[in-house]
Amino acid sequence: MIQDIRRRVQKLMRKKPFSLNFHHRPSSNSMSHEVEARKPTSANSGEFGRDEDREKMIKLLTSEESSSHEDLSLIAIVGRPGVGKTTLARIVYDEPRVASHFPLKIWVTASEVYDAGRLLRSIGQYDEDYPFSNSFTMEVVVDKVKDVLAQSRYLLILDDVRNEILDSEPLWEQLKYGPSGSKIVITTENEEIAKKMRLPSLRYHLQGLSREDSWSLFKECALPVDQGACQNSREIEEVGLKIVAKLEGLPLAVQMVGRLLCLNFNLNDWKMILNADVWRYKSEELRGVPAALWLSYQHLPPHIKQCFGYCSVFPRDHKFDKQSTVHMWMAQGLIQPQQRKQMEDLGNEYFDYLLNRSFFQNYSCRDESVEYEPLRFSRVEYGVDYTRPKSLHISEGEYIMHGLIHDLALSITACESLGLSPVAKSMKENVRHLSVRSDKDTIASVLDIGMLHNLRTLLFDRTGSSSFDYDALFMNLRCIRVLCLSDIGLKNLPDSIGNLKQLRCLDLACTSVNTVPHVLCGLRNLQTLKLNIRPTPLRPLPRGMSNLINLRHLQVLNVDKMYKIGQLTSLQELGNFTVLDEDGHRIEELKNMTQLRGKLRISKLDNVHTKDEAMEAKLNEKELIEKLVLCWSGDFERDGGPIESNFATLEALRPHANLKTLIIVSNTGGKIPTWLEDGSLSSLETLEIHDCYDWDISLLGQLKSLKILRLYGLIGTQHVDMHNDRDVHQMFPCLRILDMDSCSGFFEVPLTLEAMQLSMMWLPTLPRLHQSRSSTSSSSLASLRILNCPRFTTLQAGLLAHESQIQLQALHYLIIQYCSELVHLPDHGFSALVSLKTLRIEDCLKLRHQPADNSGPTLPSSLIDFKVLKCAGLTSDSFFIGMGRLHSLSSMVIKGGQTFAHSPPEHLPVFTTLPCGLLQHLKSLKELEIVGCLWLTTLGLQALVSLKRLKVAGCPRLAACSSPSDKSSMLLEYLEIKDSSLQILNSELLHSLINLQELKISQCHQLVKFPNEIEEGLHCLVSLKRLFIDSCDNIDSLPRELATIPSLEEVCVTDCHSIESIPEKGLPASLFMLIINGCRSLKQRCKEDGEDWSKISHVIYIEIDERNVREETLSETASSEESDC
Repeated sequence: MIQDIRRRVQKLMRKKPFSLNFHHRPSSNSMSHEVEARKPTSANSGEFGRDEDREKMIKLLTSEESSSHEDLSLIAIVGRPGVGKTTLARIVYDEPRVASHFPLKIWVTASEVYDAGRLLRSIGQYDEDYPFSNSFTMEVVVDKVKDVLAQSRYLLILDDVRNEILDSEPLWEQLKYGPSGSKIVITTENEEIAKKMRLPSLRYHLQGLSREDSWSLFKECALPVDQGACQNSREIEEVGLKIVAKLEGLPLAVQMVGRLLCLNFNLNDWKMILNADVWRYKSEELRGVPAALWLSYQHLPPHIKQCFGYCSVFPRDHKFDKQSTVHMWMAQGLIQPQQRKQMEDLGNEYFDYLLNRSFFQNYSCRDESVEYEPLRFSRVEYGVDYTRPKSLHISEGEYIMHGLIHDLALSITACESLGLSPVAKSMKENVRHLSVRSDKDTIASVLDIGMLHNLRTLLFDRTGSSSFDYDALFMNLRCIRVLCLSDIGLKNLPDSIGNLKQLRCLDLACTSVNTVPHVLCGLRNLQTLKLNIRPTPLRPLPRGMSNLINLRHLQVLNVDKMYKIGQLTSLQELGNFTVLDEDGHRIEELKNMTQLRGKLRISKLDNVHTKDEAMEAKLNEKELIEKLVLCWSGDFERDGGPIESNFATLEALRPHANLKTLIIVSNTGGKIPTWLEDGSLSSLETLEIHDCYDWDISLLGQLKSLKILRLYGLIGTQHVDMHNDRDVHQMFPCLRILDMDSCSGFFEVPLTLEAMQLSMMWLPTLPRLHQSRSSTSSSSLASLRILNCPRFTTLQAGLLAHESQIQLQALHYLIIQYCSELVHLPDHGFSALVSLKTLRIEDCLKLRHQPADNSGPTLPSSLIDFKVLKCAGLTSDSFFIGMGRLHSLSSMVIKGGQTFAHSPPEHLPVFTTLPCGLLQHLKSLKELEIVGCLWLTTLGLQALVSLKRLKVAGCPRLAACSSPSDKSSMLLEYLEIKDSSLQILNSELLHSLINLQELKISQCHQLVKFPNEIEEGLHCLVSLKRLFIDSCDNIDSLPRELATIPSLEEVCVTDCHSIESIPEKGLPASLFMLIINGCRSLKQRCKEDGEDWSKISHVIYIEIDERNVREETLSETASSEESDC
């Protein structure tokens, strides 16, 4: 039975319309079927030949003519399968210009969306407050979709549309609910679908790559290294050009054939591909799959062909989890263990082979869906660059299969694999692998019960809200090996699941099952069991679970409480083991679990009383564990008892030398174990020690591979030099990241260190940089954060002293926070940190700037992001004089510190001005925020030629914001004025704000009426789209000339109790959204029967005190009509 799939695949292969064997001479080069770990090339098919298409699509989406269309419109990207429609849509979706034009972007994979209701549910999920549930009625879903789309102008991408899901008048009405200028983009192979849409539409016909672009992509994939040393490089290139000519400009085909020939310099192999029989077959003979894909499939090793064919059971556009896929391959017997290799390791190699050959795509890194964020520290992970990439759409570890590749897999296993959906319900007798999506109540209403008897795989996605008869289903699954159920309504498993004796893989993670029936313990062949992973209470596992001796993967929240888990000697995933002082839960349970791999956490080690008992765990024999966490409760007794036993326990828990990460928590033994100081953990890269008192960290320096060291709560630790008597070499030779919190000692900073954080350190100054014997050595330190060090007084000594800064040429990121006793900056400030890009100084109230007579700039010219927050002694005119060299500065935040009733003390300098002469050098400044600067009077805005965002808050004396002297316009797009005077908005400034899109005015308590100067200048705000007025208690009216703002779309007025009415001239005709909250008088006048209703009735979305006025009006009208009937 285990061999069934192999025999059937071989039989199917003999029926293919062309030979799978090339009958070529064996080659020693890379055309062999050996599975090898080959690093994927960097080629991205979206980067070749699509520049012009990208620009045309962006113009269609963002041009003024396109955006001014009063209705929702649609653009259809039409093209052959594999031509790159999805790639182009993704490039456009991730383009910053598109993101700025469409505040709301939604991506829906439409290939598995069969009706308008399912599409609306997919859109509704983009609301963060929308708890998706299949039980929601369509009325609730429609309301949520309206809330989502009403937020702002949106871009909706419907990828891979295969039916007329938009050919529905009600659906069209729901999608039109967004602001004008919203767009829908669909990708489709069928032009007729686009023609039938009930929307104004354009069709963009995407052509294949040019021959030149195809060749560039092919070379990236096939010849990623310089082939100049190859003797026949010219002949290979000639053959390669002929191969590319056969690929018809399809990026996927180019990529797959290129990777088939990757790093192969055997000319005969290239000629064999060129002359393959498959090129002569017609499309219909190849079942619509391009010949290049068949060719690539033919050259897969036989065992990997089987694994690839099995993937046809998954729905189109399925997100593959690597480990889950491997577990299913194992369950079907598609992976046979080799000597000294686990099936999981072989399966991972198979998967990686398919990935490298482009049968899978790494979805977490697809195309250009990556943005960069400023580096931040955390205890989980340090970064060392100024910026690091982050994924926008998909979590890491997910993969997809291109639609054409999925079609290829279906062509191979058409008789054995089938997917049933609401629009495809027929099933053949010989189907062995089945995926079903259904909302029916019984399996008989989905398919013929007799078809279940021979099933080996069932993926059942239950979309209905009523209960389902799972008992009838289980009673008929006689041969099932893989069973995956997705049904939130499933809470209890019927006892009939005990009949599934052949079951190897059971996935219940997407159910509400919280009880494991005892009959499940009789499934002796079970290899993988996944239960509900949500934090819902899971009842205790039955004692018989330890009988599942073939279980290799168990994913359950409370698995650590399983009785006699040590009997599961094949188990590879455990996660957490809690030691209890009772039978079946002692640490000896770990003794024979030698297959454990990955992470293991052992908690409550206080329940281990002797060294001999701890040795029973045999951690030193568990060579596959890469991360080990050892936890004690932390009970502290100085007079014998737990201290000695805890040290003995830790000493006996020596891990295997392969260990990469070790975390020790709350061990009160008082000293470091010998296996940490003798260097035996030669592979250890990460070490964390929490609350282990009096440890001598100098003994850790023998860990030659250590890259990350985190020390928390090491009270009693002494200062340590970088050399010791036993070893003349430098300690921690590979250390890259150091994080110390609540420690009383320190050592010199190694030159190898790239990131360091010091928190709650009891030090008066920073530690010094290690002085290498080579005077030319410089530090690799790129990130440094110092926070909450209560004894820290000066930066004039230690690591940041001016004479030490010359060695910190790599420092990009510097944060100093909450150091209450810090007084002195380094001499000459930070001017010698020539690579510094981010500087943040926060809540250091005693910090002063004391410039010397001959002092130069205090800040380096490399600075991009600069923040000074709540440092009253630092926010002074003298400190900011040093900004004249900051030509690269992009963002600056200045936040004042202490407040004074009348005037500041004479000894404390104040911040009064940012004049043009000072700001004129900040040519790159895009964002400026000034908060709580009570004495600031002047701001030279005309000098900030690149400024796009400005926030002024708590600056009551700022009355002069000078505008461009030559009357030229500013680039400013966002302006916020909070708790400050509106005199900032003088006539000259208003006339220059033609690019302003958003204006916020809040907490201006002195404001009663908008000054005439502002009223007369409102018409100049030709780009303003959003106006917010919040918590202005004394203002009695909105601007009289509000209607003169030509492009205004949103007005939000909150907690302005004195405003009595809408202006006489009303609101702009362009207004789409009006929100009024906490305005008592205005609320009454804006109701349907209120005095101001006629002034606002043209607005599409009106919300008053968080209630949608228009929906209530429609509801009342409907109720009235029903009553009349």
